[in-house]
Amino acid sequence: MKRKPSGAAAVSPRVVRLAQPFGLCQLFRPMPKDGVARPTLNETVVYAGTTLRFSAREALGVPEQTLLLVLLELAQEQYRRQPAAHHLLESDRSEVGSLLWSGLCVSATESTGQVPSTLMLNCSWSELHRRCGSASVGGAVNQTRRRSLQRLCEVTVWERVAASRQEHSCRLVSWLVGDDQRVHVALNYRLAAAILAPGYAQLFLSERLALRSQTAMLVHAFLSTCLGAGKTLSVGYGTLVDRLWPDTGEVVSPTTRKRRPQDVKAALKGISELQRWSVELGPAVAQVTRRSATSAPQPAQLRPSTGGRHQPPPTPGKPAAREMTSPGRFADPSSSYGGHPFWKRLNADKDLPRNDEVGMTS
Repeated sequence: MKRKPSGAAAVSPRVVRLAQPFGLCQLFRPMPKDGVARPTLNETVVYAGTTLRFSAREALGVPEQTLLLVLLELAQEQYRRQPAAHHLLESDRSEVGSLLWSGLCVSATESTGQVPSTLMLNCSWSELHRRCGSASVGGAVNQTRRRSLQRLCEVTVWERVAASRQEHSCRLVSWLVGDDQRVHVALNYRLAAAILAPGYAQLFLSERLALRSQTAMLVHAFLSTCLGAGKTLSVGYGTLVDRLWPDTGEVVSPTTRKRRPQDVKAALKGISELQRWSVELGPAVAQVTRRSATSAPQPAQLRPSTGGRHQPPPTPGKPAAREMTSPGRFADPSSSYGGHPFWKRLNADKDLPRNDEVGMTS
């Protein structure tokens, strides 16, 4: 039996700020087994009057989502330490900065002077592997991580604002390896907006890497975007199945169809074992609560045995859960994430919390 960690030895939550549209849409999904070609990426999300369409030659899976979250974590840490060094502008004339900017705005034919600023970061491959949860930094791991980064770089984000009818495009990320053999990355400005300004969801990388399946990681990322601390929602297993495996017209075997709801239930059960989550599994619907930092049990009280039999006690007086069916719920001013549209002008002077601070929203 594994020894239960004490509260003093609890790991940092590794808080990542994420713009809600990137967590609400189906940008990442389970991928076919090795050797099977990935489908193309063509995903659209409409959020508060702005339409974002993601397109690429290959769809993105869980490894790419983990890598993107780690890049956001690094960008936040480095920007906090040295804001000027990691703030990327269209007017940047440094060799690395100008190359990263041109990699992001590959379709731009001329300078408009109105392109929002963004963030750039750099790190070693070994640090990137470690933060993604890899124990090894060998050739195979390095090759896999490079391919995941290439897939992220190939994603084009097309956006259209209904009110102004303006439309333009930008890469999700751009990447280059400098003379110092460090990885240099620039983020799409909508990703950077969650770090530079209010209006974001928070995902804990420490929780994600503790989960045992890719399905659980995808469900955890979605729920982390939906729920702020102390919030509850009810979600049907069929709803999660449709999100993870949308109907593409391909023939799906009866065995696979039967297994998918079971995979979703197993994923929710795994999430229920995390310190800050409570999940009550019903016949067709699960009630999910994201606990606040003050109400969450201590790690020594919460951690289940290897048999996974732990069930968090119900919270008395809990308000009725709301059905999660569409992004419109998140425009509600009473929601934890309402009040700050994600496309607002970026604020480079915004002070950031340390990565060990666990406040759920701004």
